[in-house]
Amino acid sequence: MNKTTLEQWRCLIAYAATGTYAKAAEKLFRTPSSVHQALTQLADRLGVQLITVNGKTGQLTRQGEALLRRAQRLVAEFAELEALAGDFAEGWEAEIGLVVEAVFPFPWVSAILAGFESECHDVRLQLYESVLSHTDDLLIRNAVDLAITPRVPAGFVGEPLCSVQMVAVAHPEHALHQLGSDITVQELLAHRQFVIRDPGSRPVSAGWQQAERRWTVSDFNRSLACVQQGLGFGRFPEPLIAADLDSGKLKCLPLREGGKMPVQMFLVFANRDRAGPGVLTLAKLIRAHRQN
Repeated sequence: MNKTTLEQWRCLIAYAATGTYAKAAEKLFRTPSSVHQALTQLADRLGVQLITVNGKTGQLTRQGEALLRRAQRLVAEFAELEALAGDFAEGWEAEIGLVVEAVFPFPWVSAILAGFESECHDVRLQLYESVLSHTDDLLIRNAVDLAITPRVPAGFVGEPLCSVQMVAVAHPEHALHQLGSDITVQELLAHRQFVIRDPGSRPVSAGWQQAERRWTVSDFNRSLACVQQGLGFGRFPEPLIAADLDSGKLKCLPLREGGKMPVQMFLVFANRDRAGPGVLTLAKLIRAHRQN
C-alpha cells in the first residue's frame, strides 16, 4: 500500500514554486490549512523533513529538493497518462502503420515523421519501407493504415502526391559511357543492370527494370554500392544519387530515350472511412510535404 498520494506531491510542487502555504493553496484552488495538512502528512509518512520555515516563508530541505525533482516528473507523467487516455476516448489510435515505397526519398519521410512526432507523440508508428507488390500486400491485408506508393492496388483510391525521377546511371568509366550519346535500348540491354528484389506475394517488374542480365539485390543502397563499383548500371531516385552525380562518382547515361523516368507517387488509405485522428493527421503532414 502506498504511503503517499499524488495530491500530496502536487502540494509539495506548488509550495516549492510559491514559498507559502497561502500562495500554494491559491495555485491549487485549495485552502491553506489543507495544503499544510497534506505536506505535514507527507513528511510524517516518509519520515523525512521536507520544509524549513524562516519567518513567513519556507524553503525545501536538501532531501525535499531531491524528492521534488522526482515528484515533478511523476506529476508530469501522470498528466501525460491522463491526456493519452483522453486521446483514446476521442478515438486516437494507439498505433499507426505507414508503408513507404523505396523510391520515395527518405529525407522527405524524415521531415514528415518529425511533424508527426510533434503532433502525435503518444501514438506509436510502424514504418515499413517496401518495393513493388509488397506494398500492395500490406494494404490488402490491412497491415498498414497508409501507403506512399506508385502502385494503387485494385479496389483502392490513390491521391496524387508528387513525381520522383528515376535516373539511369553508371560509373564514369563503365563501358556504356564509351558508346557516346544516344544509347539505344538494345545497347543498354547488353549490359548488367542492378534491380531491387520484390518481396511481395505476386512479384512484378517495374518499367525501369529492363535488362535480361540482371543482378537482383535487396534494396537501393546495395544496388547503388554495386553500381558505384562499376559492376553495372541502375536506375535510382534522383535525390538518392544527387551527391554522387555532383561529385562525379556516378554519371547519367545518355540514353536516346528514358534516361529519366518520372514515377508518380500516390497517397493511399487502407480504409479511408475508418481512419482515426492520428491517421488523418499523418495524411495531412504527407500532403504538406508534396514535392514539385
